[in-house]
Amino acid sequence: MPSLTVFMRTLPDQDAVALDSPKSKQLFKAEMSTVAIDKQNVPVVKALMARLLLQQSHKPVDLKVLAVIYRKQLKKDGIDMRVTLSLRGSPSEIRPGEIAAKISYYKSPLVISAVIDRNYWMIRHNLLPALVSVLLILLSAGSLWYMGMIIRRQLKLDRMKNEFIRNITHEFRTPMTILRSSNEAIAQFGIASDPEKLARYTGINNAVLDKLENEIERILEISSLERSVVSVNWQPVDVPALIQAVIQRFSGMEDSRIILKINAPAGNINTDPDKLDTIISNLIDNALKYAGDDAQISVSYLVTPKNWQLAVSDTGKGISKENLPFIFDNFYRVDTGELHDVKGYGLGLSHVKQLTEILNGKIEVLSGIDAGICFTLTFPLR
Repeated sequence: MPSLTVFMRTLPDQDAVALDSPKSKQLFKAEMSTVAIDKQNVPVVKALMARLLLQQSHKPVDLKVLAVIYRKQLKKDGIDMRVTLSLRGSPSEIRPGEIAAKISYYKSPLVISAVIDRNYWMIRHNLLPALVSVLLILLSAGSLWYMGMIIRRQLKLDRMKNEFIRNITHEFRTPMTILRSSNEAIAQFGIASDPEKLARYTGINNAVLDKLENEIERILEISSLERSVVSVNWQPVDVPALIQAVIQRFSGMEDSRIILKINAPAGNINTDPDKLDTIISNLIDNALKYAGDDAQISVSYLVTPKNWQLAVSDTGKGISKENLPFIFDNFYRVDTGELHDVKGYGLGLSHVKQLTEILNGKIEVLSGIDAGICFTLTFPLR
């Protein structure tokens, strides 16, 4: 059983402090008394002895050691918080709501108070929910932005679709009007009996029908390219001769405004003649439509050790830098309001880019307002 042994008195009875001091150290006999302690009272007795010893030694309270003990006890109770201990002599009373302990066994009573860092506790316990909330807000904002982008894209596609329908309607209405007028003239004015006039009118009808057929074939070909249903007929081609043939088709109508520049040795290039013909025709047709009546158009052909290039340029109105990134999109036409001086579907340059990529080439464009435009196509040598 635990026990406590206590010094009672010296034998004979004398001043014990005088017998055991820094100046005088003497042997003396003492009377001791031992008292049994119940196990339940051991902590109380230890605390009492600690107080007595501390009061006799008059040592200052070590707040650092006490703070470590206090934090360990808090963690043991499941409380993980930053705590700062402070010591004060006045006022010696504990204020309501204060976390403090009063030490009354000194000559002057002291109070040890604990200050909890509530900001640290709030940040630690709310940081994860705050981060999750910020993440959800960013996701919501990103979703709204993406939805807005999709809506704007759909509206743009809808406008382009409506413009395409309007343009193709106008394009088909003109040849239909010509055919109707020609048929009425044949039926009502006795042209059928005049072979010369009949041949002229039927020639006009055939030319109109050929144009319609070409337009339909062009749209169907673009549709097949979109579905990747296309084959390439690779064969040796005399590219300068092919370019010259395409230019001659336009020269009769455009007063020879097209200039051919060749910087290549004689020889054939392995490519698809039909697709190359379509590419050159579309680029020249685009230049004739949009460059203006006074613009000069040039077609250049260049062969290097690793590739060959084809360039179609004009000195016309040009295109602004803001519109350049979109000119190869299907149905795209530079916005000029509801009025378009030049008829078209907005498919020509898109078709050119698709055919160029099918032939393993790439297309680049340079332009500016009133600075003309230049399309440069580069193909690898096969």
